[in-house]
Amino acid sequence: MKTKEEFFQFSNKREKEFNKFYESKEWKYKRIIGKENKDYDCLIEIRDTWYKIEEKSQEKEWPSLLVETIQDTKSNNPGWLYYTKADYLFYENGKDIIYAIDMKKLKGFVDRHKDNFETKYSKKGWGNTEFILIPWYTIIDNKIGKRIK
Repeated sequence: MKTKEEFFQFSNKREKEFNKFYESKEWKYKRIIGKENKDYDCLIEIRDTWYKIEEKSQEKEWPSLLVETIQDTKSNNPGWLYYTKADYLFYENGKDIIYAIDMKKLKGFVDRHKDNFETKYSKKGWGNTEFILIPWYTIIDNKIGKRIK
């Protein structure tokens, strides 16, 4: 099982990869640090508009988006789905795939259909975390997100 420190190291490594991706698209970006980082990870500018971005990464490719609904079941703290203030989630699925997911659409979809998807629990890192698994084809077919890399 990975420690919190290993998760932070992985996150820092992936942050650098996101930066390279933004640079390859010629998007300006600003990293968010401190307390505001809980709200979203960075700002990116696309065609003169700034967007708030939450970044998540999986080490290997998965057939589903893992949506964190409860960060810790003991304290019942809400997952990133509910506390992020991001406009978009950029979700790295393995090393060469990134999806852009509209957070407003995702929240609405989950509110309406949460019970239709498999629920999983993970004790890695921050306690017992609850996720629902939404297949990528569902995300794409419902125009909630799309692959951008």
